Amino acid sequence: MIEINYSKKDDQICMIESKGHANYDEEGKDIVCSAISAIIVGGFNALLDEESEEIVVEKGYAKCVVTDEISDHDKDVLDVILIQLLTVERSYPKFVKILKK
Repeated sequence: MIEINYSKKDDQICMIESKGHANYDEEGKDIVCSAISAIIVGGFNALLDEESEEIVVEKGYAKCVVTDEISDHDKDVLDVILIQLLTVERSYPKFVKILKK
């Protein structure tokens, strides 16, 4: 199962973390892992305020922590990432779990 944790401060996302594997199918055919990876990596690549965010992406793990004030653009990107992740969780609840910390 993929576990996704996020936290908010003043109604703004300040951390998103994804860890684990869905195990929906074998590696290379797992559409749930592919969806989560595409959302996270694509979303993190769309962030512009590099000096205000700490980002780590590794196999089976990704995390973005907001360390300083960010632009409205990046706030929107983080919101969209979470909306997309929640959409996948609704479709595949046995393979993705999202928790607000």
